[in-house]
Amino acid sequence: MLGKKGQQVKLSGLEGVVIGLSCFGQQTLLGVYRWLILSFISFVLTHWVYLSSNPANPPEWKKESELALQQLMPHTVVSLLLVEIERQREFLLSQGLAFELVSLKI
Repeated sequence: MLGKKGQQVKLSGLEGVVIGLSCFGQQTLLGVYRWLILSFISFVLTHWVYLSSNPANPPEWKKESELALQQLMPHTVVSLLLVEIERQREFLLSQGLAFELVSLKI
């Protein structure tokens, strides 16, 4: 739940964190315009990916947005995967697993 600018919001694990519109760059009219344009671009790209897959059913926007991310920015998907693996490294080691990333020259 977002509070007013400068208001402290209680979130589990994030006590004392100040959340407001200023955190999202929307404290000015220009910031709101930027957010609207980015949201519109995101919607259009996701919709185009949905239309390119020969749709038979109405879109499931979460699934379509993930597909758009995979098709349009695969390097971001790989980076997010590597960050998650690094974050879970201690858990993997406690389970007796090791993860090694080796780059192959193709």
